[in-house]
Amino acid sequence: MKKLITMVLAFSAAASGPVALAHPTDVPYASRGECERAAAESAKKDRERLVALGIFPTIGAAQSTFHEDWKCEYDDEARAWFIVDHRFD
Repeated sequence: MKKLITMVLAFSAAASGPVALAHPTDVPYASRGECERAAAESAKKDRERLVALGIFPTIGAAQSTFHEDWKCEYDDEARAWFIVDHRFD
C-alpha cells in the first residue's frame, strides 16, 4: 500500500508541479527543532492540498505518510539539519 501511495504522490507532484509537495529539502537548519518546525509547516500545507485533490481521504491519512517519508536528518559535512525525502527508499 505504501508503494501505491508513493507512486500516486510522485505522479501528482509531476502532474501538478509545486502544488503537490513543497517540503524544502535544500534548506539548511541550525537545529533539529528548526528543521522539525519547517517540516511540520510544509506537511500542514501539503496535506490540505492533497486532500483537496482527492489523493488522500483525510488529513490524518496524508499526515501519516508525511511522518513516515519526510524526516529531519543531520548532515555532518554541511553541519546542518535538512528535511530528507524518503518516499523512494
